[in-house]
Amino acid sequence: MQVIFSFVLFGVFCKTLGEESFLPPYIQTCHIDDKEISKCIKEQIEASLPYFTKGVPELNVPSIDPVQLNDIKIDGNGLLLKFTNAEMHGLSESKLTDLIVNVGTVDQEFRLTFKGNLNLTALYEVQGRILILPIEGNGDAVVTAQGVEVEINSKLTQVKDAKGQEHFKLITPTYKYTIEKTTFDLKNLFNGNKQLAETTLQFANDNWQQLMDDLAPPAIKQIVRTCVKAINKFFSNVTISRIIRGYKPI
Repeated sequence: MQVIFSFVLFGVFCKTLGEESFLPPYIQTCHIDDKEISKCIKEQIEASLPYFTKGVPELNVPSIDPVQLNDIKIDGNGLLLKFTNAEMHGLSESKLTDLIVNVGTVDQEFRLTFKGNLNLTALYEVQGRILILPIEGNGDAVVTAQGVEVEINSKLTQVKDAKGQEHFKLITPTYKYTIEKTTFDLKNLFNGNKQLAETTLQFANDNWQQLMDDLAPPAIKQIVRTCVKAINKFFSNVTISRIIRGYKPI
């Protein structure tokens, strides 16, 4: 996701050049005494979006597009559907829709909201019924979720490293999400029977919400967990003083 990569990019310049006073021309240092520090932080993140799209080995931060997902299993209401070797693509193309970073107060918080289209690719196995229609098959699957908006809320605390230097850390994150529409493309349904497959997929896509009620929660949870882990990986490698001047630990 672009906003996470922006944090990472910010740290790369500071760490690589080893000078807190240096920043690339498109980023300015934010200061804790600035009355609009949250606005400053947001502007610097948005400014860096075009310059960074993938993970940074120098900071031990991996790419999160695609997100590697654990196996996902739906088992209920007469339907058994399992996805394996699953990956979620599209986070790097998602857009930042809201960012709130409150620092320097007792109730420090971090809120990040992004929106985009996400594609899940996987191998699938299915048998049972979708409402009234039977379904069975196995093969390649692509699940396209349009207009996925995820809001991550977390407390923002500080921790010391082995050298006594202060770092930010996200703790106790929570999240919520909405999805505008989902379409399913399951290859080799009914052993390749095209007519049965088309009818069943059309029915599944017309009733996508029922399937996503079971499929979305574990997938979104893993995405959020991956995002928070990436942000904290960045924070653990970049001191607070390199991000915000004048910051005093709470």
